[in-house]
Amino acid sequence: MKAAISLLNFISFFDDRLIGMVMRPQSASLIGDILRTLEEAGFIASEITSRDYCIQIVAKKGETKLLIKSSENVDSERRESAEDLKSLAVAFDASPFIIGLRMQKGVIEEDMLYERFGVNVIHPKTFRDAALRRRLPAVYSKRGGIYFKIDGHTLKACREKKGLSLGQLANLIGVSRKAIYEYERDQMGATIQTVERLERILGSSMVIGIDIFDWHLEGEAPEKNPTGAVAKQLHSKLKRIGCRALGFSHAPIDIHAKNVGVSFLTYEERMNEERLENKIENAIEVGRVLGTSPILVTEEKSPQNSDILVVRIDEIKKVEHIRELARLLGVEITDQDN
Repeated sequence: MKAAISLLNFISFFDDRLIGMVMRPQSASLIGDILRTLEEAGFIASEITSRDYCIQIVAKKGETKLLIKSSENVDSERRESAEDLKSLAVAFDASPFIIGLRMQKGVIEEDMLYERFGVNVIHPKTFRDAALRRRLPAVYSKRGGIYFKIDGHTLKACREKKGLSLGQLANLIGVSRKAIYEYERDQMGATIQTVERLERILGSSMVIGIDIFDWHLEGEAPEKNPTGAVAKQLHSKLKRIGCRALGFSHAPIDIHAKNVGVSFLTYEERMNEERLENKIENAIEVGRVLGTSPILVTEEKSPQNSDILVVRIDEIKKVEHIRELARLLGVEITDQDN
């Protein structure tokens, strides 16, 4: 969505949402509502059956991949889980969401974007509007207040058409020259007062929707070791031979080697068969939707009737180069620099 949105129209629409707002009854099945939205929008989607994980739904449509956690109260989502959700999104080039109804400060407003530990938080109606109608939220809440996303291209074009320098426009608006520069680079949001002044002086709409399906992590993915003895051994070995290996503690997989394109889960000594079966089923579902084939790494025992490739940790320990690993697993290296 690249067309700018009239601020006055948006404010009118937003005020209608606020006036007389009554908190709706909580959905009997928030996950069910999200899955129906995804189906209507043409996504391939699958529910992850364990609530211990950082995701509950994985979905894909074309090149768009989504990792979703739902929660009626998003404040119940822990930092460790959100960190794993972000790392999974980096591993699979996906966009992570927490979709919920309320938070500590009250209800989650429709048509507004929030954040928890670096993950986008939205109301299910906002998600539905974006998925089905490409009506993207233009306003987001963060520490310090509510901000609008500025259409940097339109701002620069209008400023130059008026013959105004960055500094001249900044003086007219009452902000710094650096602020105008950041608005034009789509790097900073603006307050409602600033947007009103910009639109009045430049004579054009400046607000644009935020593409919530095009998420990028700010900075690097958290360096994190997986839990479990086998998983820790595997993670350490993968990194030593040059794999960009991301570890997880609250995910259906334990490790993802991004430049090999392989997800690993591990069979730990004390893990019972039922728990392992559930873990394998969820990992396979993630792989089915996102187009990967997970591999189970074990120490001694091998599960019975497994529908997944099983490799022993001792075999991987013998590997000295990433290309040897690729041959052992029967995969191709996705990063051509290795």
